[in-house]
Amino acid sequence: MSHKTRQLIDFLTTHYQFRYNNVMGYTEYTDNNRQYMDWEPVDDRALKGMTMKVRLAGIDARDNDVRRYVQSNMIHIFDPILDYLWDQYDKWDGKDHIRKLARTVPTKNPHWEDWFYTWFLGMVRQWQEGSQAKYGNQAVPLLISTQGYNKSTFCEQLLPPELSFGYTGNLQIDDKKQVLQQMAQMLLINLDEFNQISPKTQQGFLKNIITLSSVKIKRPYGRHVEDFPRRASFIATTNQPDVLADPSGSRRFLGVELTGPIDVSTPPNYEQLYAQAMQALHRHESYYFGPAEIQQITESNRRFSVKTAAEQFFLDYFEPAKDEENGEWISPSAILSYLKEKVGVSLLKPTNVATFGRRLSNIPGLKKRETRSNTEYFIKSIF
Repeated sequence: MSHKTRQLIDFLTTHYQFRYNNVMGYTEYTDNNRQYMDWEPVDDRALKGMTMKVRLAGIDARDNDVRRYVQSNMIHIFDPILDYLWDQYDKWDGKDHIRKLARTVPTKNPHWEDWFYTWFLGMVRQWQEGSQAKYGNQAVPLLISTQGYNKSTFCEQLLPPELSFGYTGNLQIDDKKQVLQQMAQMLLINLDEFNQISPKTQQGFLKNIITLSSVKIKRPYGRHVEDFPRRASFIATTNQPDVLADPSGSRRFLGVELTGPIDVSTPPNYEQLYAQAMQALHRHESYYFGPAEIQQITESNRRFSVKTAAEQFFLDYFEPAKDEENGEWISPSAILSYLKEKVGVSLLKPTNVATFGRRLSNIPGLKKRETRSNTEYFIKSIF
């Protein structure tokens, strides 16, 4: 190492502290001569300021010389997420702070506290997962209420101030590149106004990304696509109850209807929340839902499903039968043909028999059986 280079490094390390933020993908600095300065990115303006101070100190250096050092692997790596989580690891007081936070969300759903607990563990686990992870956090709490119930504030308050950079409620779901980039950099993505996401997007792109464990993206100014671990978990809010347009994917959403505003007057006890989560994961508590819980979630979510015109007309003319005396087993094609005669073909387009059958399967209380040649449903005519 040349004498000038040594002088440059000595000057920089005397006057500044550096760390490479591996979440944000850039070097940060703090000025030793400025009190109470937060860590800031070494952007072009900061870089030029450092260069000027170096030159004023009599060291012959250019911007590229300073940049070469601050962007090198000589700068120690800093992971703000793991640093925060492990700092809380042994601080848990033994109380259930996660479910206590869930109880600030008023609802009649008896499963909400347990659902939120499992999802919260899954979120924290997701932040720790590396590139070898096989599965992403596939559960998404869906808070449903009219406006003014503090849903978005509750979501934003889930992250501590130290990790607040990792929250966004402004995702452009139609910009696939942006979505994938934010899944790699963000910690919690709020799908605000979920009802504005189209059924096609729900059933396609959104359904796919929720299951991802890693994302393939190109860094800004990068030359090739790289594989990054997915960090972000999802939460969602909506003002309308009938929002789930994908029957097969509804099991991923933890739909909960609020009975009143969420109490956001007191910030969560972040230290205890994350200390509890770290201890629970250390004890290998489940951070995902098993078959029985998935069935429970699916049943609960039926009331939040978007109903097609065919479903609406079906409920106008039929209801699930309870006994052989009043009911009969009929195939989806026969039911659809009957509805076309009653309301007209145009009102039922585009509806095919297979899609209609899948929709019938989601109607509560409607029995189904398989025959050698068909699927049949046990129904009763209302008229």
